[in-house]
Amino acid sequence: MQQVKNDELVACQHASLSIVNPYELLRKYTCEECQAVLTCSCDEDLALYVLPHQAMRSIDAQTRLPVQVTEPLLAGVCHECRGEEPPAFPTKPHRGAASLVHRYYWREIYKETSHRFIRWASKQGLPLTGSDGQGVVMELSRQHRTEYEAIERAVVRDIRGQHDKKPKYDFSRQSDSDILAACDVATEDYPACYVTPTIGHVQVIPIDSDDLESAVGVEEFVSQRLRQAGRKVMLCESRPFQAVYATLMWLWVQDPRDSRNRPAGFGRRDGADVGQGDLIWTMLPEDFGSPVHATRRADALEEHLGSLPCTMEEMLWVFDYWTPYAEELRQYLWAYSPTDVERGRRLIQILGPEQVKRVLRFLADDYWGRYLGWPDLVSWSETEVGAADVEFIEVKSSSDKLSEDQRDWILKNSEVLRLPFKIAKVHRVQRILRP
Repeated sequence: MQQVKNDELVACQHASLSIVNPYELLRKYTCEECQAVLTCSCDEDLALYVLPHQAMRSIDAQTRLPVQVTEPLLAGVCHECRGEEPPAFPTKPHRGAASLVHRYYWREIYKETSHRFIRWASKQGLPLTGSDGQGVVMELSRQHRTEYEAIERAVVRDIRGQHDKKPKYDFSRQSDSDILAACDVATEDYPACYVTPTIGHVQVIPIDSDDLESAVGVEEFVSQRLRQAGRKVMLCESRPFQAVYATLMWLWVQDPRDSRNRPAGFGRRDGADVGQGDLIWTMLPEDFGSPVHATRRADALEEHLGSLPCTMEEMLWVFDYWTPYAEELRQYLWAYSPTDVERGRRLIQILGPEQVKRVLRFLADDYWGRYLGWPDLVSWSETEVGAADVEFIEVKSSSDKLSEDQRDWILKNSEVLRLPFKIAKVHRVQRILRP
């Protein structure tokens, strides 16, 4: 693009660039001076042969609005081509990509694997484009999966070796113990006898017991001890909170007055057919779950939260009344089972209306960043006036570490929600062999 300086048109040098969406494989960059949207020439193979559908468009990571590329494949756009250190955008660990190399170098792995696969395909005489001129490398990678995966494994080995010699990204982070100390989280020890070898999940029995029929998982082991101490316990994790959020917030989320609401289709989570097949269609805002969604609809959010009842009886009535109307949103948020709804309702009774409203706001402000990592259990004392001395408990076996989602939740709970929380550590002090 051009800029006007001293009444003359001059070409913008694009000196100040920001990434439109860091988690795209084919990245776009916005010039903060002329507002042009650029891609880098080093991504030409990706744009032409691998991801042609992403070549000229993007979705802004914050606003979720579509963005059109105005100046494609310019030289010297990305950090590497400018000789700059690129910022790190690690992904969450998942099956097959849980190592730090996979999480931090995910884009480098994909890009280099694509380059090497293109070279391999060219040597085999395979066409890189279809009859319409569009790239077909993604289809080729599926057809030649064995070769593609072998190339990918070699790329990961090479990148791991490069990182060992000269790291591009800093893997250092707070330890679990540092996070727990910073957030003033107590750890309570539960000594147990571990059943070995482990088959599936860890199973334990009381110390000095030989009754293998009584072996249970660590969450149930802690629950039993709490019940023996006279406390009530409910299995928790994330889904009851998702059920509460969907049921009490569906009117705000799916508000027909929201100009950015649009039809959204998704597969049924429970596999049941209720007359509309495997696909559910509902209305969702384009920026649902992002901080921008809450900011954009801040006035409506305040109005909705203010309209929710302040008494237990009334909030439970509203929850029950809205349960069928929120079915589609609960399906979308994976809180579809009757158990999820039942536990969500129980959470309202445990926390009370004011604390529930705080949780709703916490989730509304950044749903996709906050909906996971909730503790395994909630425990409380039952009194004549309701739940008291409420505690949320994350249960860990001897060798178990906090997941990334759990670490995030602990930090955000300490900063925002301040729900009573502790760690229950089931320590292995004895072992017993399976027969």
